Amino acid sequence: MVVILLSAAVFVALILYIALEQDKRERVTGIAFFLATTGGIIIYGFSYATEGRNVLEDTSGMFKTLVDVGRMFVGMNNEKVFAQMLEDRGYAPDTWYLFFWLTHFLAYYSMASAAILTLGKGAARKLQLWLLNIRDVELIYGITDSSITMGRHMTSNRRYSVVFVGQATAAQELAIRQMKALLLSDDMSTQPQEGFLDCISITERRGRLKVFAISPDGEANYNYALRLRRLLEKAKVPPKNTSLVLLGREERHGNTLQALGEHYGYGDVQVFDSAELIARLLIQKFPLCNELSFNENGLATGDMEVLMVGFGRIGQEVLRKIVANGQFEGSTFHMDVFDPEYGKHDGFYQKRYAAMLENYDIEFHAKGGRSRDFCTYLEEHAMSLKYIVVCIGAQQKSRELAEEIMELLTKAGRSLPVYVCCEGSVVCYHPNEESITYSLHDLETLFGGDMDEKAMEINHFYQDPDGSVRKQWLAADYFSRMSCRASADFLSAYLGTVLKDGADDIDDETLEVLAQTEHRRWNAFHFSMGYQRMGEEEWQKRAEEYKKQAESGEGPKIRISKNAKARRHACLVSWDELDKLSEKENAVTGGNVDYKQMDRENIRTIAKLLSE
Repeated sequence: MVVILLSAAVFVALILYIALEQDKRERVTGIAFFLATTGGIIIYGFSYATEGRNVLEDTSGMFKTLVDVGRMFVGMNNEKVFAQMLEDRGYAPDTWYLFFWLTHFLAYYSMASAAILTLGKGAARKLQLWLLNIRDVELIYGITDSSITMGRHMTSNRRYSVVFVGQATAAQELAIRQMKALLLSDDMSTQPQEGFLDCISITERRGRLKVFAISPDGEANYNYALRLRRLLEKAKVPPKNTSLVLLGREERHGNTLQALGEHYGYGDVQVFDSAELIARLLIQKFPLCNELSFNENGLATGDMEVLMVGFGRIGQEVLRKIVANGQFEGSTFHMDVFDPEYGKHDGFYQKRYAAMLENYDIEFHAKGGRSRDFCTYLEEHAMSLKYIVVCIGAQQKSRELAEEIMELLTKAGRSLPVYVCCEGSVVCYHPNEESITYSLHDLETLFGGDMDEKAMEINHFYQDPDGSVRKQWLAADYFSRMSCRASADFLSAYLGTVLKDGADDIDDETLEVLAQTEHRRWNAFHFSMGYQRMGEEEWQKRAEEYKKQAESGEGPKIRISKNAKARRHACLVSWDELDKLSEKENAVTGGNVDYKQMDRENIRTIAKLLSE
């Protein structure tokens, strides 16, 4: 009987291991363990209670009960003492024996299931470690519910092995196992040390590694990326085989961690803070060009009037993205920002982006989104507004404000969506329609995707057309990559809206309009990055320096029209002024730069990519 029950228990455990998900298997095992323990205490408790004539014998019977209950889970039983109890008490054995063997079966099952679960985890881990030898590795540092969601999306692509690094709760560990990802929580992994690269099978000649350092602690992300970079450099892993996505301070961390020239680093680096990511998510999913109409040549037929409520950290980033993506030929741009305390937390912002705030029509109102002044403004501008964003933080309050705004607009005869930007998500509310939510970590294009392919092609246009697209991208500085990404984000949406009938053949008139819009966008992007227009005096000094370097025999190293260190650029002028600037620069350099033509070719590049 014992052999039969043990075999049956193992068989049932194996069937359930294959048929059920792990959390359900563990739940069934827990229930079986509880029932077996309860039944064992009843069986052996009654059995030894027959011997109890005094306190000493009762205590002895209690310990014997505990011992026999424990022996049940290692495949043993004490049928003899149970049978003696039945005989002494005159119980019919059939029903009691059914209870006896059922209880032992549950104990045997618990034992077999726990063993199979343990062996299964070990086997799965060994399989995952082996797969690291033949798959590229995507490593996620920072285990949160959001990164778990992102990892679940990533594991759907079986070309990669997903590795989580960090401390996980029991629920998070279960989720990681269910998605068949690998969890590493030892010190060698969380504080990258010797042997870690061997563990994940990254060597000089084998394996590509993409790192997502996305814990809520930006400084911890940066330190982790630095330590891992040292290991990669020591192992002589080529930068082209590595990439990094980091939640941190964009330009400061990006320039430090990116490989450039003799400086070792990650081949491809994208650095964002959460507020900047939210702003980019808003623009990618709900581009401003969708709210305008254009004629057959791409000329905007209306003005871009934007309303934003809230000017905290997220609101500040959203404003920059809206300015950089809201400039269209034929359209004027105006933006109103309502925040009762905007003047208390925008000091650094005002200094850093002074030129942007001076060059674009942006008006700040020290009023809240529920104030009388705000409601009056909304009624007066209901028919002219094109884009409304709420960035006040708390999701519940944001939703309530969005609904009140839509209600007031409806009374004024206008139906317009309201976009809410909160920590971790962007939500679109539209009258009489379901809301649309995009989570930060669900969007693959934010962490690379095909957007970078377009950005690389734009960078290739500015470089040697006969060179390698990938090598040129790896050689580009971080700011140049940011500029190319911004161009790709904007033009993909804009041209997709304007060139609805195809982008293979653009007539000259349309190309000229699109190029002018591209120059507006380029200006806005640079202003939104803290650039200022280069004055004539500085330009002349740089021209003289260029001549001196050219005469030295080593060749000029200075670029006349751009001072990246001081963030000044001579091209931050109107479209009509570009020809004069091109002629002036060519007179000094002897070159044939044509800044207008560069904008035209940029349009052709993106149009070609879209048509393909």
